[in-house]
Amino acid sequence: MAKQVQGTQSFARSIGLLQHICDRRNPPTLAELLDECAFTRPTLYRLLNGLESEGMIVQLNDKSYKPGPRLINLARSALAKSDIRDRARDALVRVRDQTGETVHLAVPSGDGLVYIDKIESLETVRMNSTIGTFVPLHSSGVGKAYLSALPEEKLAAFLENATLAPTTPFTTTDPIKLRAQINQCRTQGFVFDSQENEAGIACFGAPILDENAQPIAAVSVSVPLFRLKEETSRYSTALLDCVRELSDCEFQR
Repeated sequence: MAKQVQGTQSFARSIGLLQHICDRRNPPTLAELLDECAFTRPTLYRLLNGLESEGMIVQLNDKSYKPGPRLINLARSALAKSDIRDRARDALVRVRDQTGETVHLAVPSGDGLVYIDKIESLETVRMNSTIGTFVPLHSSGVGKAYLSALPEEKLAAFLENATLAPTTPFTTTDPIKLRAQINQCRTQGFVFDSQENEAGIACFGAPILDENAQPIAAVSVSVPLFRLKEETSRYSTALLDCVRELSDCEFQR
């Protein structure tokens, strides 16, 4: 048995706690972290103090925690060196130009996805999303698209164990209905959701696949409902052309 490197467990705990704080839609308080992370109070205090002293998190006035400036700088540096982001940029811009709407590129992060690029709509009314925003798998267009490309055993495990918490009043929280949406995405190549992740926004999402036909990222076109065209193929066609171009396997859809 390989000898465990000294400090590995403490490092893993710190990274796990940092990931949890980053994945939370709202900054968690100490009480929430104690309830959600299963650390003892002394251990949690020690981990939080260590992360805060390194600038990885900051404590807000209400005693909740959010990602800190050092983590944000590291993330920006990593994004600048992201191969998929660089490779996808021109294709994402073309989708924006063809649809006139906001386009997102998202990659896996923890138990969801995170936006690593955003091409803004040229319209006056735009989305409030930002690069670095975490989105759940079950409520977002990119998330459902990513799920649709998972092997069946991984998808079944997700549907059995995931907590399908509502992000908006329109979020699908029934695993049977979510499975039906994913199956439809597998058939047509893209998923459509209406206001499931953000009120007033419709979204078309499709996965990017690696050479083994496994999902590595997802792309979405997000449209304010009042601008959504009746002929939706203008969105789905541009989106499917994009993910076919960026996938490293023959896109069988």
